[in-house]
Amino acid sequence: MMSSQAVEFATTSRLRDGRLITLRRLSADDADAVVALHRHLTDHDRYYRFFTLNPVQLDQLVSRLIEPENGQCALGAFDGDQLIGVANYTVSDDPGSAEIAIVVAHKDHSLGVGTALLKHLAQIVRTHGIRHFEAAVLADNDPMLVVLFDFGWPSKRLNHGSVLHLDIEIPDYVGEASTASNEVP
Repeated sequence: MMSSQAVEFATTSRLRDGRLITLRRLSADDADAVVALHRHLTDHDRYYRFFTLNPVQLDQLVSRLIEPENGQCALGAFDGDQLIGVANYTVSDDPGSAEIAIVVAHKDHSLGVGTALLKHLAQIVRTHGIRHFEAAVLADNDPMLVVLFDFGWPSKRLNHGSVLHLDIEIPDYVGEASTASNEVP
């Protein structure tokens, strides 16, 4: 098993269009980039991420992402200096589970950004004893459901109207996605 230090450092991933992106923890230096990413979401993408067109106060969200408390982590996907995606987790009441959220810039959908972020997040949480991801996803958010299910990890699904509550088991070894073309060393 990898040490927690090894997986928490930055890594790279190749997207389906050939670009090489960097995945790393967000820091205070990334605040403006996190704001820009969220401000430039389409209404559709904003609704899928927050289940509303008017999400929580952006400054509070940014603070939680760049200065996470104990039991939280946020990763950014960077194409050069441009932030194109964010994935974060918060440990839930069950210390073996963490609630996750992912957002990707609209122009970078379906290229493997979300998949790369989820995989790296899984590698990090496993070193901290977390064995399950929890996610609330709108039932018609097909792109996010593809990201969550492409790995083939065992999962349970509870339907609550238009929202699916997913419990996804993270395997002991987080290997390559079966259908993704990204490469995270």
